[in-house]
Order: sequence, then C-alpha cells, then structure tokens
Amino acid sequence: MKWFYIKFSNEELVPKCDTKFISQFLKLLQSLNHPDNLGLYSLKIQMNEGLVYYASAPLGIAYKLKEFLTYYRSKKVSSPNLNVLKLELGKNGILEDQLIYK
Repeated sequence: MKWFYIKFSNEELVPKCDTKFISQFLKLLQSLNHPDNLGLYSLKIQMNEGLVYYASAPLGIAYKLKEFLTYYRSKKVSSPNLNVLKLELGKNGILEDQLIYK
C-alpha cells in the first residue's frame, strides 16, 4: 500500500481547487472500477490553515494515483495514523453529497 499527503492552502480553496480535485479523484476511482484500497481520506479534526487529504493505493495501481497527484501539492508518506482519518471516497466510502460528481 502506498500513501500520499495532499494539502490545499487557504488561497487554493477560494477558486475551489479542492472541489476539482475531489471530482477528478472520483473519475479516477470510476476509471479503475473502484479497486479495493484506493481511497481518499480527510482528517477528522479541522486545521487552522488549508485542507489536508490522504490518499491510499494498492501497489499495483499506485503509479496511476501518483501520476494523478502530479497536478497537486502532494508527497508520498509512510502509513498515517488511521485513527485521525475519515474515508471520504473509495470502496464503500462515497459520501452521498459527492455523488453529484458522477
């Protein structure tokens, strides 16, 4: 499993870069037929500045996620503390309000 850290600054949130990111991540999920362990996670706690996501991918398709993330401020990280993360998109994790991006 590979993990990636994605951060949006407050300035990036104004033009809704995060909304575009979520929409494109959902398209990636769909194009790969919603594989197990490909997920997008948010922090359970609020940050003072910006917005942070973590993304996970199985080794076999991690290169596709990494390629997708080249357009965003991201970096590869070791496994994060899952106790502070909430699954937003992924197997059984699609939020009802995100279905509009289909």
